[in-house]
Amino acid sequence: MILSFIILMGIVFGYMSYSGIEEPIVSDEIRVVSSKEELESLKSFSIDFAILDDETYKNLEIFGENPVDPGITGERVNPFDPL
Repeated sequence: MILSFIILMGIVFGYMSYSGIEEPIVSDEIRVVSSKEELESLKSFSIDFAILDDETYKNLEIFGENPVDPGITGERVNPFDPL
């Protein structure tokens, strides 16, 4: 009974997926800047750096070595050679 229900649902979903979609889901349309007003709107674009002035950000501490010391990485020239 359950197996027949699963097969029936597979047939229904397969039919819906192959026959129901006439156009692609993702649009291939590329938006091109067409007016000078759209370019002018980018002049007023600004990034808010107020988070860098926040006291919480200023109290962050660096723990450990900076830059990180890689230490000894090994003597083997080819790491894929057998031991």
